[in-house]
Amino acid sequence: MGAPMGERLRIRFEADGPEREEELRSLLDWLADDRSLRGHLRLERIEGDTPGRMSPEIAAVLAVISTAAGVLQLPLSYLAWRQSRRDRTPPVTVQIIGGDPAQAEELLRALRGETPEGGPDEGRT
Repeated sequence: MGAPMGERLRIRFEADGPEREEELRSLLDWLADDRSLRGHLRLERIEGDTPGRMSPEIAAVLAVISTAAGVLQLPLSYLAWRQSRRDRTPPVTVQIIGGDPAQAEELLRALRGETPEGGPDEGRT
């Protein structure tokens, strides 16, 4: 991802299925604990109201990347999390907001685990 950082990129992770909140909490904890991401991105819980619940559930995880190093490291950390949960990870939707469209597409390919040539790698989303 050779392009310099322009505006901050925001990456929104959402999950489907009955275990979605648990999976999003796991992803949030994983990214927060990754030392290589510290100082390169800010993480936020996006909460949603569910009738009958005493506290709001996690509806999404938002990562705001502020450095080029964060753009390079986030896909590695995300794919490592997916690999660690291979047997129980629900489908995760990734939305990239802001930034240069080419840079956003490159980041999305990296989050899918695709090689620069466009072929699949082992950790596809």
